[in-house]
Amino acid sequence: MLLSDIKKYSDDLEDLNIRTVEDLHDKRNFYAVSMILFSLLNRVFDLGSEVVMAQNLGIPATEREIFTRLQKKGLITSELSKEMTGMVTYRNLLSHEYHGITEEKLYTLVKNVGHIRTFVHQMQECIRAGS
Repeated sequence: MLLSDIKKYSDDLEDLNIRTVEDLHDKRNFYAVSMILFSLLNRVFDLGSEVVMAQNLGIPATEREIFTRLQKKGLITSELSKEMTGMVTYRNLLSHEYHGITEEKLYTLVKNVGHIRTFVHQMQECIRAGS
């Protein structure tokens, strides 16, 4: 379910074809991208948490801790851990301080979706290796 949700949200984001910050001037795009990214990030964090628990790395106290535990185990690089930890800030903005999201911040997140894809791919590899 997690992986199918992640794929759906990723595909939905790609379908919107956001290629420049100007594409977010359209309010429908802005709000659609915001909601898709919020949902995508939540499911990606859920995936990371599941892998942490499956690998017996403890129970993360925070979303940021998911990525530090995975990094310490060698399942993701320090660079990817840093990028994904930064995604927590964006997710919190989308969740708790929605008024603080600008088109520029949202576009930065759209441009960094590649890190999410890399993370998901690496978690899929962990799941396959554990099966």
